Amino acid sequence: MQETILLPFAPILVESTRSIGYTFEAALADIIDNSIGKNATEIRVMYSSVSPQYVAVIDNACGMSSSELETAMRYGSRSSLEVRDKEDLGRFGLGLKTASMSQCRKLTVISKKDGDMNAACWDLDVVIDRGDWILLKYGSEEIASLPFVDMLSAQESGTIVLWQEFRPVRLGK
Repeated sequence: MQETILLPFAPILVESTRSIGYTFEAALADIIDNSIGKNATEIRVMYSSVSPQYVAVIDNACGMSSSELETAMRYGSRSSLEVRDKEDLGRFGLGLKTASMSQCRKLTVISKKDGDMNAACWDLDVVIDRGDWILLKYGSEEIASLPFVDMLSAQESGTIVLWQEFRPVRLGK
């Protein structure tokens, strides 16, 4: 018997997460629940319905290090069998990504912890064009130019979840 590691094809899987059935309200509630689960005492929701459209959820929770952010951005980052804190609402490591991608094509997460700022982005167009699991990770100069980073800079810690590119499912090049 032979064994083959068969990874899911990134463009198809990520595109399919957009149709899981989240309403806008449920998707936004999932992101806010993440902030509450990390003990945020202040959560701001900012949005623009005109170009450029965006939704940003900004909290003052504990923030994430670079490795914690990468784990948070990984599809299937947690086992449902793991022992969790009773306040932890996550179960499979899919909520942030599936809730976000059900609403947008570009998910950027910026987080500040212990004075360090980290940012990563799932851009569905990059994943489709490259045909692979390409997570964009920003350097400090790039982070400085991201929306709302000045608000995060003024805080001790926290996270911004930024939704952009509210376009329908892409059906080909």
